[in-house]
Amino acid sequence: MKINNRLSNVSEYHFKRIDDIKNKAITDRKKIIDLSIGDPDLSVNSKITDALIEALKCEKYNNYPPYDGIDELKKAVIKYYDDVYDVCLDLDEVIILIGSKEGINNIIPAVCDIGDCVIVPEPAYPVYSICSKLWGCVPYTVALTQSNGYMPRLDAIPEIIVNKCKLMFINYPNNPTGAVAGKEFYKNIINFSYNNNIVLCNDSAYNEIIKEDKEPISLMQYDVLRQNVEFGTLSKTYNMTGYRIGYAVGNAKVINALLKIKSNCDSGQFIPVQKAAVAALNLERDYVHNIRKIYDERREVAKSILIEKNIEFFDAEATFYLWCRTPKNYTTNEFCEELLINYGIVVTPGNVFGKIGYDYFRIALTKDKLILEEALKSLKKCGD
Repeated sequence: MKINNRLSNVSEYHFKRIDDIKNKAITDRKKIIDLSIGDPDLSVNSKITDALIEALKCEKYNNYPPYDGIDELKKAVIKYYDDVYDVCLDLDEVIILIGSKEGINNIIPAVCDIGDCVIVPEPAYPVYSICSKLWGCVPYTVALTQSNGYMPRLDAIPEIIVNKCKLMFINYPNNPTGAVAGKEFYKNIINFSYNNNIVLCNDSAYNEIIKEDKEPISLMQYDVLRQNVEFGTLSKTYNMTGYRIGYAVGNAKVINALLKIKSNCDSGQFIPVQKAAVAALNLERDYVHNIRKIYDERREVAKSILIEKNIEFFDAEATFYLWCRTPKNYTTNEFCEELLINYGIVVTPGNVFGKIGYDYFRIALTKDKLILEEALKSLKKCGD
């Protein structure tokens, strides 16, 4: 039986393979501490679950939802951007998604034709590159290095690539490194995208997972001409990964093109889930600050132990990840395998995020700080 030739250039989703390894270890009755995938361990706020339960009682919500999301949730997103970023959005500049991953996939055919280049960062969330290939586009990777603060060097992108490109992905705060973009970076990259007629997409999944003394920054604050798009999700800040709810905001023409793709591929998200998302966005800001405190504490615990163990890492100011250098005399896969076999610790090999990550691994701070301490203190000191 024949299958799509494009799949020959696409491997199985890396995190599924990690799940398979974890499940085998669990079957073998090994104690596992999972510090791999970014799936928060914190509870969902009761106001969110109460809103979901209440909405489940409404008979009419069993019918199809609006393709672009209910107005109540779109208005909650608009209010959130106004309150947090001082950005004013219109209803036609907002679309509700079945998780931001769905939107990241669907914006590619909404903007690009087969054969177009899509500029993607590396290391990066693998979906940007994989989905570009699935839609018949050619991902062009821009290296993010520690020496450059894990920001893309726009002057290093060849003109021939820029001329073939309609879409560019960025992701700040950054997964896997934890790097944070600032005002000047956003201004420069917006100018670059505008001058080259490229739609810039910021995946802002971790916008609120920053140090408590920092303020979140949005691409939309500097996109004065409203040419670009930003993706958001309730998965990370509100611990709602399983709810599959997110949004995109930005250029109305691009949002409408995204809706055309979306409405032909799915039928929107279940309304009770959208009602739960409204409740999440309406929570007091103290909720977000408390989440930041928890991750700040975990980050500091992990950093202090990594220093003690002589494991190098990027001093992240955001996300719930730490990007660590693999100890000498190991490949990333060898080191991660040893962590699993000898210590029962699952981390993500850096090459999951691209070839540039072969000398790195990523730790997710999605376990209580006492569990993190137990896991990381069990490691031998590098160089011993």
